[in-house]
Amino acid sequence: MNPFLEEGEWLRCAFHTHSLESDGDLPPEALAAHYERVGFDVLSITDHWRLTKVASTRSLLTVPGAELTFDLPEPGRVGEVLAFGIQEIPADPGGNRDNWYADPVEHWEQRTFPDLSTAARFVGEQGGVTYLAHPYWSGLGTEVAMGAEHVAGLEVWNATGELETGRGDSSPWWDSLLEAGREAFGIATDDSHYPLFDIGHAWTWVRVPERSEESVVQALRTGATYFSAGPTVHEVHRDGPVVEVSCSPCRAVFLQMEAEKGCSVIAGDRGRRFGRILETDDDGLVTRARIESPWTDPQYVRVRAVDARGRSAWTNAL
Repeated sequence: MNPFLEEGEWLRCAFHTHSLESDGDLPPEALAAHYERVGFDVLSITDHWRLTKVASTRSLLTVPGAELTFDLPEPGRVGEVLAFGIQEIPADPGGNRDNWYADPVEHWEQRTFPDLSTAARFVGEQGGVTYLAHPYWSGLGTEVAMGAEHVAGLEVWNATGELETGRGDSSPWWDSLLEAGREAFGIATDDSHYPLFDIGHAWTWVRVPERSEESVVQALRTGATYFSAGPTVHEVHRDGPVVEVSCSPCRAVFLQMEAEKGCSVIAGDRGRRFGRILETDDDGLVTRARIESPWTDPQYVRVRAVDARGRSAWTNAL
């Protein structure tokens, strides 16, 4: 799918946030007001083992969600998922009770499903969709997602993980799944806990025919999305090995493929160019580029645009 060719509108979404119902700093209504104030169209509050619901407003659509936990094979280790479009959370998800605990100070509770597939199946049975949360930050091996069922994708960029620990970029996990032939979509998020510091660092755009919970969840399910920590992607057209991209001013536009493949168009006199820069801004940064790949049959092609500050925007595999 190429969502840039679909009918509809783009909505800017916050898909990983926390309120006082778990370990965030703000009451749910105040958290929603902050995201509305800085220009988001969609908010999902994903508290730990809490289904925190806030009413939508005229300009902010809220989608129910939660951050849920599953057991890993190693004793004492767990992974987490982001569940969107769900109506309930199980009292007993069937996992190892040695991994369950509650922290009354931070309002943090953790129960576990036996594995990732079981967690994702539970979400899917409610008509929801599952994304694996911050695999790099969590120290997960790629095999955790490789063999899982019912998982739509993963959190490729987690801003808090990057700002606090330098482990926010899970794109190598994403590429491993794509190289293995797995369909996997990506999202970028704030993982907001402390609004003074961590609101508006990353977001996901969904292409929808209407502003509704069902349309947003369906976009996550089908990959009608792109995601960003800064740049805006306006248009993407692919014709075989040629991809034309229109974007906010960027220093580079990459076509990313499997190992040892990929190509780019980079601004500046010493920029490497597989193709041509078609338009620039007054500072010479790329606003439209034609990238001509020397590889005609890659396993997958995804676009990454990088601005002058080093911030990226990513498309799903085209």
